[in-house]
Amino acid sequence: MLRAPTGGSIRASPTWQHPALLERAWRLRVARTYTPLLSQGLTSICGPTSVANVLRSLGVKAGRNPLRGFGVRAMSLDQVVRESAEVAPAGWRVEAVRPASVEALREVMREANDPERRFVSNFARGPLFGGGSGHHSPIGGYLEDEDLVFVLDVNASYGPWLVSTERLFEAMSTVADWSTGRTRGLARFSR
Repeated sequence: MLRAPTGGSIRASPTWQHPALLERAWRLRVARTYTPLLSQGLTSICGPTSVANVLRSLGVKAGRNPLRGFGVRAMSLDQVVRESAEVAPAGWRVEAVRPASVEALREVMREANDPERRFVSNFARGPLFGGGSGHHSPIGGYLEDEDLVFVLDVNASYGPWLVSTERLFEAMSTVADWSTGRTRGLARFSR
């Protein structure tokens, strides 16, 4: 099995954008619903664009910014959850999930292949790539045998990539709101 090195950028990992693994990941039931994937642009950054991709994966027409307000603004996980709940289709609910351990994240990621679920991850790029700030991107699914999460990065310069659950947990466990001490995590859409 291909394994990512610990520490350093995941770009050095043989699994990061491994063609055969990416091909398998795109065949996952939920991942297939995300084509074509929208990338963030001048009028909408990662949070709103990630939500637009989730809505489109559910068959809802959505531009790059389906959320209220101007799309070029930093958003916390809780803001994304709150505003996503306002635009979620009937019968879908949105909640913040902050797994307390790598194993808890694995349990949540097992849900990522369920067509009745969608996830947007809020993570810090630093622990994954050695630099960068907070970011949101949809999760396309989970390759459980390899313990790899399929991240549909809405920043076109990154493109979709695979990361170990352990590394994603590290990147999501960073404090995003120093006033509350809340960490990053996942927006879970469920029906």
